[in-house]
Amino acid sequence: MSKVRPAVMWTVCALTVITVGGAAYAFVRHAYAVTLFPYELAAGEELLLRDAVQIFRGQPVYADVNDFPFIVSNYPPLFPALSSLLLPFVGASLSATRSVAVLSTLLCASLVGAIVYGGSRRIVPSIICGAAFLGSIFVYQWGAWGRVDPTAFLFSLLAILVVQRWTGWCGVTLAALFCLLSLYTKQTQWAAPLAILVWLLWWSRLRLALGFAAVIGGLGGLLLLVGNAITSGEFLRHLVVYNALPYSLRAFLGYWRAFALTHGAILVIAVIYAVFCAWKRRVSLPVLYFIASGLLTLAVGRAGASSNYFLETVAASLILCGLVWGELSERGGYGSVIVPAALLVQLVWFRVVPVTPLSVYYDPLPSFGYTPHRADVPSCEQIDRYVMEAEGEILTEGGGFALKNGKELYGGPWLLSALEPTGLVDEGLLILEDALEQQRFSLVILTWQSYPPRILDAVWANYQRVDTVHCVFKYEVFLPRDPG
Repeated sequence: MSKVRPAVMWTVCALTVITVGGAAYAFVRHAYAVTLFPYELAAGEELLLRDAVQIFRGQPVYADVNDFPFIVSNYPPLFPALSSLLLPFVGASLSATRSVAVLSTLLCASLVGAIVYGGSRRIVPSIICGAAFLGSIFVYQWGAWGRVDPTAFLFSLLAILVVQRWTGWCGVTLAALFCLLSLYTKQTQWAAPLAILVWLLWWSRLRLALGFAAVIGGLGGLLLLVGNAITSGEFLRHLVVYNALPYSLRAFLGYWRAFALTHGAILVIAVIYAVFCAWKRRVSLPVLYFIASGLLTLAVGRAGASSNYFLETVAASLILCGLVWGELSERGGYGSVIVPAALLVQLVWFRVVPVTPLSVYYDPLPSFGYTPHRADVPSCEQIDRYVMEAEGEILTEGGGFALKNGKELYGGPWLLSALEPTGLVDEGLLILEDALEQQRFSLVILTWQSYPPRILDAVWANYQRVDTVHCVFKYEVFLPRDPG
């Protein structure tokens, strides 16, 4: 095999380092602006902040959805519990949940590099693949929002790293505990447990596999039973029953098309490497983790899911890219520049998405990847003034206006709409409808108008729109109609 010229190798690596460094810096700058922005950028951010506030106050999180405040807390309690630790310093602010998410994203990038180094013992591929995680367009869009995803697979990556380094009882037990932390951050986070279990069985470590499964099943099941008993059954209803939403194969295929088109370079390398390892019967833990994370993207077809379900697959793909790079570097030849060149193309591709045919197939909401500006704050403060002047309770659809101004948060509009056909929230919707007809709320703020039609009809019949304000999204402000 002919040796690659040093000048070619150094040029490709230098360009890759510069590009990945710029991408990582862009994420950090974006995350800093998002963390300090006091208003909602993604649906669900204020709901998770509300859970954090409830935990901080020692109040219940999982309550009857058919009674005030009509909220479905559809994630386990670990992420809001971690966020609640920051509330004494930042108040009831989205900065709390976003800080946890941003720190988790940065740690995920570090762990991607650490896992690559553990498998390749190559410093440069480890650093570049870790930093390239921050350059993913999906990570850029999701990694700074106050959502559970980065924290959930942070614990999954810790589990993979621990088992990779310590394969005895200590390592397997610690990995099982990290998997439990991941599952109690996001209940669909099964890629790491499945990969570790299959890996242990593949290498005939039956006792370790049984111990690993026993820790997750035994301790995890016990926590589930305790949580369910404490909440009178609401824990299981919120996490399982209310998450059993309609599934669309078309949505699943659409998201996979978007992932393949946006992350094609690293995906192709990862798939080829996984197939090669299977052919050679070199089944490693990172390969199994990649396969498991890909299989579990099946959940993206569920109503309400989005591209955040691919964040773990992005990390797993980059881990395999780093391992391929390490192996090719040992062999020498022009193959050693394939991975850095692919990463270079991949990161540049993200930057030119808006001006390529890719934009036809991947067209996320305008708020995805939006970096707030100073000019956004004064317009949002117009709504704050309405909230502060409201004498009683308010009903607000997103925005973060309620908790920020010391008001109780009512309603989870999208989930109430999704659950309406099931009949599970009929009683709650009737109570909320009556409350609107009696003008119980002194202020109503709508943006996506994702409440069920009967609730929107009650708003329009009993409240009058007094203002429309652009605060990243368009918000409509309603005050009670004059009874006369």
